[in-house]
Amino acid sequence: MSKTKKLLLIGNGPSALNKKMGGRIDSNEFDKVIRFNRWNFDINGEKHIQDFSEYIGTRCDYWAINDNLFIKWHTEGKLHQMSQLYEKVLVFYPKFKYNLDLAKNINKDTDKLKNVSCISPKHAEDVINQIVDFKPKWPTTGVAVISWAMFLSFDEIYLYGFDSYDLKYKTKRYFEDVENTKSKDQIDHTTLLEKEYIRNAIKFSNKLKQLT
Repeated sequence: MSKTKKLLLIGNGPSALNKKMGGRIDSNEFDKVIRFNRWNFDINGEKHIQDFSEYIGTRCDYWAINDNLFIKWHTEGKLHQMSQLYEKVLVFYPKFKYNLDLAKNINKDTDKLKNVSCISPKHAEDVINQIVDFKPKWPTTGVAVISWAMFLSFDEIYLYGFDSYDLKYKTKRYFEDVENTKSKDQIDHTTLLEKEYIRNAIKFSNKLKQLT
């Protein structure tokens, strides 16, 4: 009997610190672990000082980042060193910014960035908007990667720490003290729609689950 292939996506929401899951996350229970944006680095590309490993472990096979962070850290010459920590670096561009030339340039950028690739909106926004329409805004990197991951050959995909800026938490992310604000204040994303997408995706998919 073949082993069940499991993928874990760890969001940056404060709920990631609700339980001491570090040992389980770092174990061999999951075939791959994906984390997002500034989970390991601050905006300047420096590693976080505070240690959260007891709660969320340290393992990260795929690192998914948005286009703004990719451009910033690449332009500053920091992305090469940062990317060496991971098997893959996935870059998500909103559809209105994305084009094939851009994707090709990212995918073949330099020998130093061989593990960096672009997530196509075909496997992200187009599919997402059929479930929950985010237009004229666009989904978060987390939602885009959830949709992208559904096309991969994993039997089970687990979500952890996806809070969609739920106002029951005082901060937006577990690693910073930025005050949480209502979703209507966001220019780019609608977090209430993110909640709806995740709820619907779990309801209608037989392999997407919350990690408990």
